[in-house]
Amino acid sequence: MIMDAAKWFSLGTDTAAKVARSIAVRAGAELVEVQAHEYAGRRAPVAVFVVGGERFAFVPGGPVNVGFDGARFEPTAEQQASFADSADEYGIDADIRQFTDSVTAGPRSVELPSLLVAVEAVEAGAVAVPPDHPDVARRVDRLQQRPRPAAEPAPRQAEWSNAARVILRPDWTVEAAWLLETPSYEGEVARLAGLGQRLLTPDEWEHACGAGATTLFRWGDSNPGSDPWSAPTGPHREPNLFGLHIGQDPYREERTAIRDVVCGGDGGSVVCGGAGSFLSWLTVATAYRDSHYAAEVANDDSFATMRLRPAIQLD
Repeated sequence: MIMDAAKWFSLGTDTAAKVARSIAVRAGAELVEVQAHEYAGRRAPVAVFVVGGERFAFVPGGPVNVGFDGARFEPTAEQQASFADSADEYGIDADIRQFTDSVTAGPRSVELPSLLVAVEAVEAGAVAVPPDHPDVARRVDRLQQRPRPAAEPAPRQAEWSNAARVILRPDWTVEAAWLLETPSYEGEVARLAGLGQRLLTPDEWEHACGAGATTLFRWGDSNPGSDPWSAPTGPHREPNLFGLHIGQDPYREERTAIRDVVCGGDGGSVVCGGAGSFLSWLTVATAYRDSHYAAEVANDDSFATMRLRPAIQLD
């Protein structure tokens, strides 16, 4: 074990940087940043690397707790009111605690490996191409010509669904680029294996998202108003304790190493259906499970916008 989570959380930046440098050598990665980071009242070092043009963050393993105990959930008055409206409209018989417990994975203690985990989930079917590929250049040029403040730098990444994805420098030059082919689950598993990478297991995904938080969401039990898709700011839009952009948008759910387990969303079904604020936020809860949607996804190898979060095992 390179470093277990409990030890990593206690490290100062200088010691964390030493650990990160040894990880970079082991993984053949470029270490680009080690910094102190605070999220939802907790502090931990964040170490970011680049492998094959992708940014990865260190997620320490060891003995960790994942899942959610619905019995300990104390919903706010706003959450209860929102759920009551939804339950009345959709004929939900359970109370809010029972329902929440039924759609989240239960609490469990697990032993996990240390990993480098992609900072951003990516669309499947990626094939690396040169940064000056003409199709990429055309798309970046069109993006750059859109109206925006003159001093605004380029976004870190841009993606055209089922077509292309790029990593951009602030001056709009392309750092790395991929064309996106129509993916299959088995094809993506094989592609990642060829890169020395793999999908996260559900336990690993929950740990990467929650970083040991026992609350419903990685920031606590309460949620902002509106819904996670339409809210442009909030705790779900901020990098989590490991520095990952994760569980931000229910339309951007992620496949895992277990074919019929999807994490981080429900394809936007609840938000799109107007099922209410609490149920909408529930879809980005760390341990959320939509077994019906996941079964549909697992049986459809032509799922054209499949998203995944590559991982590199270190232990």
